[in-house]
Amino acid sequence: MEPPFPLTRDDYALSDLLSRASEVWSRDLGSWVLAMVLYAVIGVGVPMALAVVSGIFGGLGSEGSTGLSGLGIVVDVMAQIVQLVLGAIFTLGFWSMAMRGLHGERATVGALFSQISKVWKYVLQVLALSLAVILLIAPIVVIIFLAFVGPVDRSTPINEILESAGTPFLITFAIVTPLYLYALLGVMFMQAELAFNDDAGPLEAIVYSWRLARGKRWSILGVVIIAGLIMVGSLMLCGIGVLFGAPFATLLVAALYLTLRQGADVPPANTATTLGRSF
Repeated sequence: MEPPFPLTRDDYALSDLLSRASEVWSRDLGSWVLAMVLYAVIGVGVPMALAVVSGIFGGLGSEGSTGLSGLGIVVDVMAQIVQLVLGAIFTLGFWSMAMRGLHGERATVGALFSQISKVWKYVLQVLALSLAVILLIAPIVVIIFLAFVGPVDRSTPINEILESAGTPFLITFAIVTPLYLYALLGVMFMQAELAFNDDAGPLEAIVYSWRLARGKRWSILGVVIIAGLIMVGSLMLCGIGVLFGAPFATLLVAALYLTLRQGADVPPANTATTLGRSF
């Protein structure tokens, strides 16, 4: 079951998180860089290659071959599915590496592929959250259109729509953004929970993440901003810096997750796939 973590949600400082992340980052940097390279080659490269193939078939189909156009659509759908699956493998894998490192284990590349059995949880979680967002946003869009634009068709100029609905949309955006940020911070750790806790299902991980964030949203926002600045700074170093910056940012947020879990209203985590294996 879940081993103790030295920091708790009631007793930690930013310096503690940075120190912990820095220690693990420097110790396992080679494994992290290799993991990032694998992600670039497989996680990014494979979907890009499929997208290129889809574009080729789509271009040939536009010249008159319906069969090639249909094949392009099939390849495009496959590319989206492959991208989602690879995103699940690498996202959960990076969290797994971070959890192992922060608990004193070696964060080897083998841990990157330790969460493949949870891909279905990740996919269902993404679909559930996407559906929730659509159900919340769609009625707002429809109401604004009905109230300020009225019926439209394909011949309606886009500038006419923007002139009528632009201001209402901006006002709505200004009102909704703080609420969206509040909700986003509440589910910030839903994927980390999936990786760390084998007993958490897709929806349970969202609930547990919400409990972890209770009363700590300002802390989460601060750490996320710092992690984002690290990512931006590393990207500015000709892009190659992301091989080093992304792992540190991940470890920093993972350290906060583990800290907030200590003393939170959540059950102990089953860490068999994350900490209970040797890689």
